[in-house]
Amino acid sequence: MKRTLPLLALAPLLGATDLLVKGIGIGVAGLLVTTLCGLALAPLRGRLAGNALLLAALLLGGILASAASLALQLLSAELASALALFLPLLVLPGLALALGDSTGALAGLRPGLLFALAAVLLGALREAFGHGSLFAHADWLPGPALSGWQWSSGMPLLTHAAGAFILLGLLLALFRHFNQDDAR
Repeated sequence: MKRTLPLLALAPLLGATDLLVKGIGIGVAGLLVTTLCGLALAPLRGRLAGNALLLAALLLGGILASAASLALQLLSAELASALALFLPLLVLPGLALALGDSTGALAGLRPGLLFALAAVLLGALREAFGHGSLFAHADWLPGPALSGWQWSSGMPLLTHAAGAFILLGLLLALFRHFNQDDAR
């Protein structure tokens, strides 16, 4: 059960990372929601248990995901509309925190950082290999806009959900390969 808890974060991760800009947006929002949910759940663990803790985590995650959505609308309306379907799914990593055993106040920081790193990496790879560009729609980000780097062609399969699974499988195989070398 403990090894399958991080799989709850795959839904927003695979759905929203077809562009690097969207990967950065969902990564930052996921980092904030997961970390703040872990901070808020820490004092509740001693008072609530079982289904009550899950309900509190669901409520906290919903509040934080809604706040992240509102903050993103304030910063960039285009990016908020592109991520509108996937921001409510950020409740799932908060539920995974409630089901997990870690009880520290910063229990959500490590999963949040891993989620953000995976979102940015998948967004960059899917955009580079799928669209043949990098930082397309960079004007969606607040601050000075980056110009889109365009290549002649890409592999459109990688921009779809199936391509996300293929890239995620390749990244996991590469990660396992390097971890096996370290163990020997």
